[in-house]
Amino acid sequence: MNCCPTEIKSEELGAESIVVKLSHSPGLRSCPDCGAASRSVARRTILLMLKSSLLDRVGEGNWRFCARAGCRVVYFAEDGDVVFTTDDLRVRVGSKEYDDPIPLCYCFGFDEADVREEIARTGGSAIPRKISAMVKQGLCACETRNPSGACCLGEVTKTVTRLTSGGLSSDQAGTGARRAASPGTIEEPKLGK
Repeated sequence: MNCCPTEIKSEELGAESIVVKLSHSPGLRSCPDCGAASRSVARRTILLMLKSSLLDRVGEGNWRFCARAGCRVVYFAEDGDVVFTTDDLRVRVGSKEYDDPIPLCYCFGFDEADVREEIARTGGSAIPRKISAMVKQGLCACETRNPSGACCLGEVTKTVTRLTSGGLSSDQAGTGARRAASPGTIEEPKLGK
């Protein structure tokens, strides 16, 4: 199954277009912990991400994914009965991590350190183009490999933009420095419930 679009326009890869798409999604629900907008996620995705001891808590209802950095909630049932946090998953959720490894692409294994190292070496990153080429070949499995259940390409491109516009120094290339919420600002982790 190919979960990513094969035709990706460059304007769709920017942070603004992603925010617009999320903010206009039908049936938008807020995270019960941080109040951030969330997106629908398939029950199958959740089952593939959770620790085995928690699988019986995943009911048949509708589920949501919270991507907000600093919020420990990853999945929650729309009816509000069940919440899963970062501690409940078998994988790290890149948008919620501050220390390496910070996963970006779950299908092909790229993380934020790969982007930082390439930028330090070359001044830019070809990682989004590499991922896009593999997506066009139908090789992605985002729905089952990415905790968000969605294509990572927008997040990867946003990370490359943030790191290149932030003037990454070679001293930062190998560190898991705190992630900037936007160029020039630092977002501190919040402790959730």
